[in-house]
Amino acid sequence: HDLGKQVPAETVISKAIELNANAIGLSALLVSTSKQMPLIVNELHRRNLDLPVLIGGAAINKKFGRRILMTDQNEYYGPGVFYCKDAFEGLSTMDTLVNPTEKTALMEKIRREADFELGQAGEEGSSKPGVEIKPTIPPAAVIPSVEEYGPRLVKKMPLEAVYQCLSKNELFRLSWGAKNAHGDDWKKLLAEYEDRLQVMIKEAEREGWLRPRAVYGYWPCQSVGNDLVIYQPVTVNSGKPIELTRFNFPRQSFGEYLCLADYFSSKESGRMDVVALQVVTVGQEATERFDQMQATGNYSEGYFTHGLAVQMAEATAEYLHRHIRRELGIESEQGKRYSWGYPSVPELADHQKVFSLLPVEQELGMSLTSAYQLVPEQSTAAIILHHPQAKYFNLGESRINQLMKD
Repeated sequence: HDLGKQVPAETVISKAIELNANAIGLSALLVSTSKQMPLIVNELHRRNLDLPVLIGGAAINKKFGRRILMTDQNEYYGPGVFYCKDAFEGLSTMDTLVNPTEKTALMEKIRREADFELGQAGEEGSSKPGVEIKPTIPPAAVIPSVEEYGPRLVKKMPLEAVYQCLSKNELFRLSWGAKNAHGDDWKKLLAEYEDRLQVMIKEAEREGWLRPRAVYGYWPCQSVGNDLVIYQPVTVNSGKPIELTRFNFPRQSFGEYLCLADYFSSKESGRMDVVALQVVTVGQEATERFDQMQATGNYSEGYFTHGLAVQMAEATAEYLHRHIRRELGIESEQGKRYSWGYPSVPELADHQKVFSLLPVEQELGMSLTSAYQLVPEQSTAAIILHHPQAKYFNLGESRINQLMKD
């Protein structure tokens, strides 16, 4: 029974109970959507339901599956969580689960592996007791200036220009499933995928099912501890800037004790900093094309269409990020772009704050699900830092980060 995409956890569980399902299958092509998997496992455990969970998709791996076997109550989920690299492994796993002897052996195996994975994650994420956590990032020597604060609309982006920002490696290996291909097999697939990509891009240009658009903007800001405070632009020169909203970011409990707020000038410094926010999409048309292919049973073309749309959304984000760098007058590789759902910015609920600052709904026709996922799915939201030392980092103590680590 297929429930579709971006289905709320409660709907998945309720339908499984209604249908007296033997198991629940979950797939995630995006890191942000994979965050729903441990939530569902925890809720199943809380309700004491006997439903094995099979998981897969490009955004996760076997280690992720072993880690979410442990619930937030520090107990293993009894019916089990089983990572399946593809549909064939999913069928094989179900065959094992209906055989009592083979099921027992499989359960013992995944628990041993989960013990190992969780032990490793705990060791890597431990912090030294008694260490005072302080920011380690020096302030940026130069804060970029902007002609005008507030949002901007990009109604249309040239598809060919956005295509130049496409990561073919991400597309071919992750979204199109060739991550385990090597040697001659990879060379053969690479040639096939290159040909397919050219055909699909030409189709998209001709038929208009990829329509890159965006809203972005700049706001005055300062850091306060782990928070980034966003101010009303018109109040900045008054000497008493008025807070619009604020983002709270987690801090590492080990290593450099990094937090995104550290990359901005602090309130106590008296310097006003600037932050950029962006939301991009390739449009609802890509979703409609995928849904139509699914409805007519054209699953293979649907798979490739979905993968290309997702990666073109990432390409759109990169294309706009490069434009923002030029507007800020900074180097082509300076600063970083962080999308919500990743370790340093894990709170998808912050999408609501981004929507309050940018005219996402009015200009792009986008919305949020009950779990704060972006709709259309082939879209991204990000905060952009200009600091020359900005980098990507993990959070060792975070439960979700333990689940997501490679």
